[in-house]
Amino acid sequence: MNLTDLQHHQKALITVLNGPQSLRQRLAALGVLRGQVVELRAKTLWGDPRAYLIGGQQLCLRNVEARYIRIQLQND
Repeated sequence: MNLTDLQHHQKALITVLNGPQSLRQRLAALGVLRGQVVELRAKTLWGDPRAYLIGGQQLCLRNVEARYIRIQLQND
Protein backbone atom coordinates (compact mmCIF):
# COMPACT_ATOMS: atom_id res chain seq x y z
CA MET A 1 0.00 0.00 0.00
CA ASN A 2 1.31 3.47 -0.73
CA LEU A 3 0.69 6.88 0.80
CA THR A 4 -2.04 7.79 -1.70
CA ASP A 5 -4.16 4.91 -0.31
CA LEU A 6 -4.32 6.51 3.15
CA GLN A 7 -7.76 7.74 4.22
CA HIS A 8 -8.51 10.98 6.10
CA HIS A 9 -7.10 10.91 9.69
CA GLN A 10 -5.87 7.34 9.21
CA LYS A 11 -2.37 6.65 10.58
CA ALA A 12 0.34 4.48 9.07
CA LEU A 13 4.03 3.71 9.42
CA ILE A 14 6.40 4.57 6.57
CA THR A 15 8.15 1.35 5.50
CA VAL A 16 9.94 2.13 2.22
CA LEU A 17 10.92 5.19 0.19
CA ASN A 18 11.16 4.35 -3.50
CA GLY A 19 11.67 6.54 -6.54
CA PRO A 20 14.50 8.56 -8.00
CA GLN A 21 17.47 9.33 -5.76
CA SER A 22 16.80 13.08 -5.92
CA LEU A 23 13.23 12.59 -4.67
CA ARG A 24 14.34 10.28 -1.86
CA GLN A 25 16.96 12.82 -0.75
CA ARG A 26 14.43 15.67 -0.81
CA LEU A 27 11.90 13.65 1.18
CA ALA A 28 14.54 12.63 3.72
CA ALA A 29 15.59 16.28 4.11
CA LEU A 30 11.95 17.12 4.86
CA GLY A 31 11.83 14.42 7.55
CA VAL A 32 10.02 11.75 5.56
CA LEU A 33 11.93 8.74 6.86
CA ARG A 34 11.32 5.04 7.27
CA GLY A 35 9.75 4.33 10.64
CA GLN A 36 7.93 7.67 10.89
CA VAL A 37 4.20 7.77 11.61
CA VAL A 38 2.18 9.55 8.92
CA GLU A 39 -1.41 10.77 8.97
CA LEU A 40 -3.51 12.21 6.15
CA ARG A 41 -4.75 15.59 7.40
CA ALA A 42 -6.34 17.24 4.36
CA LYS A 43 -6.74 17.07 0.61
CA THR A 44 -8.01 19.41 -2.06
CA LEU A 45 -11.34 18.92 -3.79
CA TRP A 46 -9.49 17.19 -6.61
CA GLY A 47 -7.43 15.05 -4.23
CA ASP A 48 -4.05 16.41 -5.32
CA PRO A 49 -2.01 17.65 -3.48
CA ARG A 50 -2.63 16.26 0.00
CA ALA A 51 -1.42 17.42 3.41
CA TYR A 52 0.19 14.86 5.70
CA LEU A 53 1.35 15.09 9.30
CA ILE A 54 4.79 13.47 9.48
CA GLY A 55 7.04 13.72 12.51
CA GLY A 56 5.19 16.67 14.01
CA GLN A 57 5.19 18.75 10.85
CA GLN A 58 2.64 19.13 8.11
CA LEU A 59 3.80 18.54 4.52
CA CYS A 60 1.97 18.86 1.24
CA LEU A 61 2.86 16.20 -1.31
CA ARG A 62 1.60 15.65 -4.81
CA ASN A 63 0.19 12.20 -5.51
CA VAL A 64 2.96 11.52 -8.01
CA GLU A 65 5.47 11.88 -5.12
CA ALA A 66 3.32 10.14 -2.49
CA ARG A 67 3.02 7.00 -4.66
CA TYR A 68 6.70 6.29 -4.02
CA ILE A 69 6.17 6.08 -0.25
CA ARG A 70 5.14 2.62 0.96
CA ILE A 71 3.23 2.41 4.24
CA GLN A 72 1.78 -0.08 6.71
CA LEU A 73 -1.46 0.84 8.47
CA GLN A 74 -1.38 1.23 12.25
CA ASN A 75 -4.08 0.08 14.61
CA ASP A 76 -4.82 2.74 17.22
